Amino acid sequence: MDNTGKYLHFQYESRNPFEIAQEIISKGKSSLHVIKEIKEKFPAFSLTEAKEVFVIATSKHRSLYDYQGELFQQVEKFDEEKNNVN
Repeated sequence: MDNTGKYLHFQYESRNPFEIAQEIISKGKSSLHVIKEIKEKFPAFSLTEAKEVFVIATSKHRSLYDYQGELFQQVEKFDEEKNNVN
């Protein structure tokens, strides 16, 4: 699922949320700072939407759902590898 288009029409000072997220990250700010600032600049966004903007802007994932699905798979793989070592 690709939710990128959901956010592209939003603008703050002629920049879309992804450009703003990238700018904040380039200044060395943390992911929490990015989410907080996106939420401040786009008050209509829920916390989940602000997090999704961060995920899309900083990863290969095109939705929060896809990111969380892969994260779950990585945790399962880690657990399997850990159990195979013991």
